[in-house]
Amino acid sequence: MTTTPAELRRHPDLLVAASLASTALLVLASYLLKRPCSGPPYDQFGVSANFSLRYQKLCYSDIQQLWVGRGVREHTFPYLSGRFLPGPRGGQLVGGAVEYPVVTGVFMWLVGLAATTDGDYLRVSALLLLPFGLLTTWLLARVAGWRVLIWAAAPALVLYGVHNWDFLATACVAGAVLAWHGGPGPGARRRTTLAAALLGLGAAIKIYPGFLALPLLLERLAARDTRGAAKVAGATGGVWLAVNAPILLANPEGWWATYVFQANREADLTTNSIWYWGLPHLTTARLNSLTPVLIGLTWLAAIAAGWVRAARDTDRGYPWLQVSAAMICGFLLFNKVHSPQYVLWVLPFFVLLRVRWGWWVAYFALDLLLYVGLFRWYFDITQGGDFGVAKQAAIVGVWGKAAMLALLYVVFLRSPLASEPAPAQASTPSTPATPPATSGAATSTPPAGSSAPDERTTSRSG
Repeated sequence: MTTTPAELRRHPDLLVAASLASTALLVLASYLLKRPCSGPPYDQFGVSANFSLRYQKLCYSDIQQLWVGRGVREHTFPYLSGRFLPGPRGGQLVGGAVEYPVVTGVFMWLVGLAATTDGDYLRVSALLLLPFGLLTTWLLARVAGWRVLIWAAAPALVLYGVHNWDFLATACVAGAVLAWHGGPGPGARRRTTLAAALLGLGAAIKIYPGFLALPLLLERLAARDTRGAAKVAGATGGVWLAVNAPILLANPEGWWATYVFQANREADLTTNSIWYWGLPHLTTARLNSLTPVLIGLTWLAAIAAGWVRAARDTDRGYPWLQVSAAMICGFLLFNKVHSPQYVLWVLPFFVLLRVRWGWWVAYFALDLLLYVGLFRWYFDITQGGDFGVAKQAAIVGVWGKAAMLALLYVVFLRSPLASEPAPAQASTPSTPATPPATSGAATSTPPAGSSAPDERTTSRSG
């Protein structure tokens, strides 16, 4: 017997159970997708011979890739003795430095303590990432009700659940949204401060959650709550600094190596960005000057659109989530690196904003095309070929996703919150319209703002 969305709305516990079960199954499927890359025989470094099949069998993951080359195998605590060495192809990280912020680097190290091979590392990573994927699901269900299934049943969880460490960041973003979602009242400032603190923690994981703190601060200013805005800035920056300070003080060079590596990274065939395919002759220095300007312009436009919308609809306040979603789209569109798993950055906004399902389908169809095309193209390169169906699929995927991000930038800005009441439907005088059920979320409460393929040691997904 099929369970309908209406039945799920009437039974919030069933909704949560179904969404958590779906998430768990898809993360398991993600591990099974990546598993063919592991298994005996292993070499003296604990690297599986099956890892050579990573492009042919579409089982590549950054997790297994970075077992070697980042000090994980040697159980080297990250950053403390690490540094960046300039060199060809953007240079390299040595001595335990990693290309991710502090929390992700420490998580990588902790998981590595329980592993002796890259197969162990992949398996233990999957087990420890699963709770963060489930937490993201539970938090989104609290906010958006049945729409959580847009996340929990997304094919992206299969492709990227055990691809990188992004579940750590998505849990922070979802937690921040739930904290903010409580509505106006005496506790609004406290909830917004908690949301900002979670975004600061997220910025110490994957940087991008920190982007959302700027429109959250503006949401407080639009509500004429300057003290609340100051607390947003203080909580975001304070938590980020508290997490980073021990590493920064212990070895500034190792801490800074993360960001130097990203600044020196070339826009090559592994970055999936429009720059490699559109303007491949631009130097890294030129890109480092150009991309922040373009990203900044998209952010300014989104922020301005938010002010206009807030002025037009004072009851709903500044559209924090809509502006945040547009900012993420602008960043992914113009950044010189667009790693495959960044889909997980966008996916929660399909849940939190009332976006037509056709956008979701089109975005993930293009993402699947890119995933298959990209890694099969890498396989063609290892076999001596370069031009074929796989490469064409990768090209269509890159440009198709870029076009989708440009369109979603506008769509997200124009979309209402999923937690807002749906547009009024026609009803007869004798049959009043029925308000939506809560499905475990405070949906009747206004939002808080009312008033190269062969290189082993370089991550392919950033």
